Amino acid sequence: MMKSIAAWGSICVVALVAGTAPAQVPSADGQEVVAKVGDEPIYAAEVSRLLEKVTGRTKINPAALPALKAQTLAEVVDRRLVLAYARRTKTGASPAELDAAWEKLKASLTAKGSSIEQFLKEQSMTEAELRRQVDWNITWDKYLVKYVTDARAEAYFNSHRRELDGSEVSVSHILLRAKAGAGPEATAELLKQAQAIRQEIASGKLSFAEAAKKYSAGPSAEKGGELGLISRHGPMVESFSRAAFALEIGQVSEPVTTPFGVHLIRCNEIKPGKKTLSDVRKQVDEGLARELLEKLAQQQRPHTPVEFTGKWPHFQSGTRELVTPK
Repeated sequence: MMKSIAAWGSICVVALVAGTAPAQVPSADGQEVVAKVGDEPIYAAEVSRLLEKVTGRTKINPAALPALKAQTLAEVVDRRLVLAYARRTKTGASPAELDAAWEKLKASLTAKGSSIEQFLKEQSMTEAELRRQVDWNITWDKYLVKYVTDARAEAYFNSHRRELDGSEVSVSHILLRAKAGAGPEATAELLKQAQAIRQEIASGKLSFAEAAKKYSAGPSAEKGGELGLISRHGPMVESFSRAAFALEIGQVSEPVTTPFGVHLIRCNEIKPGKKTLSDVRKQVDEGLARELLEKLAQQQRPHTPVEFTGKWPHFQSGTRELVTPK
């Protein structure tokens, strides 16, 4: 059975590494409702658990935390939409499958000298949350088995070849950092500043190199922001690399948030790679899983309203505009 998307770290925070200390992920009261998908509430505890799972022992820059929390909430919302889609189309886990999985879980815990009740206490979960997770795992595996085919994998590889075949891109960047001790609102201000700088570059008022020398807080500022060649999966953090590899030569990215601050990235050169589909099949399958999650969630949105309470950072509906609690 294929791994669920959670195990693959579908949200981009999975590779935002800025150190090795345990992640500091402050959250609201665990029972505080942060969003609603249809009539179902999403609690802060559920979102915090997923964020802690994918960040592991990563040290997170406080200025980047609001965007990471918003990305995690977006994934939880998408999962709920997929489960709603499964119920509406009757394509998800059947009652018999759910009962069998629940009994298997109980038996597994009993064999380890534990119980459902003890497990729930250790994980700070309710039984309803655990049953929903079981539902998600079965339903999602069903969808993945049908969707992640050899034909789709080949098509995905061809359309994302630069990201997957070992290509390298030469990039420059402009880094904007929040002041020490700045609160969550600092990220929103940096994003606005980055957009203004991008407009200056686009209008021809400044070249990218000139803008880097004028605005960038990074050590490469003196060289016009030049970083040289990078690969898709290192040495830069995931959100930076993903944005860089989506660019054509001479193109400047939209603002990109990482644990280090907010970046503008320019692609200067592309050096093609030589890896084949068989070399990168795992990454291709992960990409197809992300693609499927987005497709199913989008199909369900007209049928299930999504509301945010404002108690947790989130993205404005239909955009990547960050909204932070006031």
